[in-house]
Amino acid sequence: MKLYQKLENRIDWNKPVALQLDRLSEFDDITDEEIEELAQTCHKSSEAGILLEYLGHERLGSYVPLFLAFLQDMNWPAAAGASKMLIKAGKKIVPEIKRVFQEVKNDLIWHYWILLGVVQDFEKELILALKVDLAELIARADKEGASIQALRILKEKQVLSAVEVEEYYGYLLDKYSGDDDWIKNLKDEIKLLADET
Repeated sequence: MKLYQKLENRIDWNKPVALQLDRLSEFDDITDEEIEELAQTCHKSSEAGILLEYLGHERLGSYVPLFLAFLQDMNWPAAAGASKMLIKAGKKIVPEIKRVFQEVKNDLIWHYWILLGVVQDFEKELILALKVDLAELIARADKEGASIQALRILKEKQVLSAVEVEEYYGYLLDKYSGDDDWIKNLKDEIKLLADET
């Protein structure tokens, strides 16, 4: 039986991990081959997301970076479970996040989902490790939302000074000049932050 079929037969997509530990324990001895199959074919399976959350980054070991691809579209059923597992992976996933930000420059929506699905939930220490990469995302002034979210995260985690936030904000305002929707998005995000100070 293929892993995908076993997932569908044994895991209830409608129940949280805690309510189906007995069934999930059947996957405790998942093989490396099956983990690879999970990474390559199961991103559109809610059951796979539940399994990822259950197995955790410790069990998935060196395969953890493969599951960052599940965040290419947070509407994919397995994305939520992958996101929860990746947040807990912490510094283990940072090198792969850096690689995606630096090398995969044509998929800005993926960058956006990585920021919202994983990075925004990191502790300040991990945000500091990503500071240069997040600043580079801001400099791209993309129109998928990654630049604005990168600035929001750096501000919320207090990684940037107030002066740096203002400089980046002004830079993005200038880059989005003439595009009322993106200026509104920027102001909406920064307005929320300005209320905190």
